[in-house]
Amino acid sequence: MTTIAKWLDRLRNKQVPASPWSEHRRNEALELLKNANSKETWVELSTHYNGFIREVAVRELSNHPSPEALVALINRLNDWVPQIRDLALVAMNHYLSTSQTQALLFALEPLMALAARQRADHGPTLISVCDVLQSPEIQGEVYANFLTRQGKAARYLFALLLEKNTAPEALLRSALAHRELTVRLAAVSACQELPVAQASPLLLEALSQPGAKVRVCVLRALLPLLDNPRQLLRQALLDASPSIRSLARFEAPRNNVDTLAVLSERVNQDVPTGKRDWLGVLGLAAELNAELDERWLTEALRSSYSTVRHAAVRLLGDDQLPELFEALDDPSDKVFRAAVTALDKQPWTSVRTGLDEKLDLDWRELSTTRRQAILQLKPGWQQVAYLLERLDTEPVAKAFWLRQVEQWCDRQYQIVDPVTSKIERGVLVKKLQGLAAGGLIRSDIVARIVR
Repeated sequence: MTTIAKWLDRLRNKQVPASPWSEHRRNEALELLKNANSKETWVELSTHYNGFIREVAVRELSNHPSPEALVALINRLNDWVPQIRDLALVAMNHYLSTSQTQALLFALEPLMALAARQRADHGPTLISVCDVLQSPEIQGEVYANFLTRQGKAARYLFALLLEKNTAPEALLRSALAHRELTVRLAAVSACQELPVAQASPLLLEALSQPGAKVRVCVLRALLPLLDNPRQLLRQALLDASPSIRSLARFEAPRNNVDTLAVLSERVNQDVPTGKRDWLGVLGLAAELNAELDERWLTEALRSSYSTVRHAAVRLLGDDQLPELFEALDDPSDKVFRAAVTALDKQPWTSVRTGLDEKLDLDWRELSTTRRQAILQLKPGWQQVAYLLERLDTEPVAKAFWLRQVEQWCDRQYQIVDPVTSKIERGVLVKKLQGLAAGGLIRSDIVARIVR
């Protein structure tokens, strides 16, 4: 702390203009610096608005190297006071050696951010840092750090390691399996620069990694490298990922692969046991508008995976209404919504009986969301017709059904119903008006929907 003591003496003895502001700044610096006695304090003071304080903090941090001190010095490389920038740059030179690798890696994000700051030319500093991190003797340290990184830092280290790597296969293999998506995408592009004999095994291995966005890029890069890609395309056509299947269907005609024949061959084998196998077969069948054997659909609808049941429901045809109604009981909301969407496309005469039976049986057990979704499968006026019928047939629950009728009326704004006849509408309107006249439901909401 001898340096700081000298600075305190200089501040005390320095002659300043007779200005309250100057006197205040000097006294403020004296007070803060006198009590600064730890590394954390100096790091904090390095961002102080008072230039005297920042200058002393930079000098002190330069005498006590540490990763945290390096981060503070990097920030001061872009200080608005030129003298402080110069001091920070001199202190920075201490870290430009392989012995400070861990400190440089600790401060990697501030270093990358420095590239966008323009109060001074930081190019030489960043080049020097890059040269240090590319030193052969520390490649193991940098590589190990790269494997733990995410985001921009991971991309930076990958580019750094790749730039001067004369045998990049091991690096690319790790990058293709890296947890950072953008690193994997960059590795796919890097593989395309390699000779075919080196790139093909790496890309084939990467194709088995999770992540459809990367895998579709891998497949797109791999296909031109193969002498005979037909077998790979046949596998890709039955992939669980829609994007992989889409690319495979696009490339199949160019390589004399019959997509429908691939599907037919698969369904003539045993039913899948895994989720991904199921999703591949069901997905391709949906994309080709192909009908699956009833045995396959039955097994898919009984699957323990909700995604498989959802895909199977979307394949059900017009002649499979019982299965669609059964899917309304599925615990998965996604499967339930798929069944509702499919039933909504059916003619009203085909689903009327099934909807009535479902609502009669499960009205009170259904959640509000599911109950309304099923009720809305009926044309507008048929919904209130059903509620009024329940009101007539269950007098012991009169209050409950009156509340349901009133809530239905309150939800309506403009009823579009091409199914219910004008005569039947008139009968329903009279019933509603009668209930309103008797004070059983609100007259204002009835008036709104019958006007």
